[in-house]
Amino acid sequence: MKMSKRTKNGGKKLLALCTLSLVFVFACTAPLPSVPMPSVLSTVSAASFASITITDVQPMGFTPGETRELQVTVKNNGGRDAKDIRLAFQGTEILSLVGPTVLHISTLNSWSSKEVPVTIHVKEEAPNGIYSVPVSVTWREYYFDPQKGYVTDPEEKTALLGISFNVQGSVVLNVGDITTDPTDIRPGSENVEIRAFIENSGEAAAKDIDVQLLLEDGSFTASWSGTDRSYLGRLNSGEKSEAVFHLDLLESTTSGQLSIPLRISYKDTSGQDYEVLRELVIQVKPKPDFEIVSYATEPASIGLGSTGVALSMTVRNIGSEDAESASVRMTGEADVPFDYDVKSDFVGNVDIGDEGEAIVKFDVDDDAVPRVYPIGIEIRCTGDRDLGDDNVYIFNKELKVEVSPGSSQKGGFSLPGFEALLSALALVLVVILLGTRRIRI
Repeated sequence: MKMSKRTKNGGKKLLALCTLSLVFVFACTAPLPSVPMPSVLSTVSAASFASITITDVQPMGFTPGETRELQVTVKNNGGRDAKDIRLAFQGTEILSLVGPTVLHISTLNSWSSKEVPVTIHVKEEAPNGIYSVPVSVTWREYYFDPQKGYVTDPEEKTALLGISFNVQGSVVLNVGDITTDPTDIRPGSENVEIRAFIENSGEAAAKDIDVQLLLEDGSFTASWSGTDRSYLGRLNSGEKSEAVFHLDLLESTTSGQLSIPLRISYKDTSGQDYEVLRELVIQVKPKPDFEIVSYATEPASIGLGSTGVALSMTVRNIGSEDAESASVRMTGEADVPFDYDVKSDFVGNVDIGDEGEAIVKFDVDDDAVPRVYPIGIEIRCTGDRDLGDDNVYIFNKELKVEVSPGSSQKGGFSLPGFEALLSALALVLVVILLGTRRIRI
């Protein structure tokens, strides 16, 4: 059969169309070439799910023993909404939750965030460092399905998160109450017991605490070895312990409120060494004090067997308080060859800076060895009763008296060659009397 021209042309068109169709189908079913679009694909994949994270915590700094409320920012970092979100905070040895430990958020839309309050307590004496609180999070996804509408994914999602805090505490050691025994301490007091409380008002613990008084000005000395130091050991935050010292006060110690430097050495809980300086403030009350300004004997030169020797002396109150009923007394010395006729003398009241005089009398033994002899002098007085000071004070002093070789001097007054002078005067008087008698005859 002979085909028509029209039919022939139609067959060619059909063949071309079929060929193009096969090429198109092959092109559509063939594997696509690798296209560098990982970021776009990842974003699309991530956007398909809900992802709960913690993005911020404020504040992040704590001190040992502190309890504080903080704000935790919870974010849905995904493309689907989340519902029934539960955050379970787990306490640790150092950090613990105050109040509810599980927080609930009903819904959290995609890419949105919400702040939830959490109260944290830090353990007392917690060492300095960074600590974390584990947080277990669960939620369900909530999204729109074109066929079912809004649905909740029956599978529960979980994540383990955490929040971290910086714990930074310090030791603060100060001097608290101070007591002394005796209560009234004055210049010259010995073996004074001083008790001072050392308090840790910081947030961290201190250990190996050693307290030492710095006795630099010379007003105080340790009563015996080691009594200017006190070892306390460990002090936790808020604790205190008593340091005990025993000191002697010099007679020259100034009365009034005195400060003694105090050095406190300690370690923190990590073993780091520290040292701080504090002051120990005590009250030293005034008292009289005496010195011998001058003295002299009458006669000025005394020898073996001298009798009625008068020793006069001037005393001055150099203390910080008026003296009442002051008196001077000779103290017996075993090797001094003196026999006292008047051993003491009453001086009376002597105000600060004023002077008083006293006179004692003695005889020198005939067999005394010519030399310089030390004589003990005891000055006794009471304090100023107007100031409530009824104490009796005794001050021991020493004088030196020289016994010269030669004849004894009798009486309370003598000069060298006085007897020869008397003899010459007697001879002149006899001559005059004889001459007068002759003239009368």
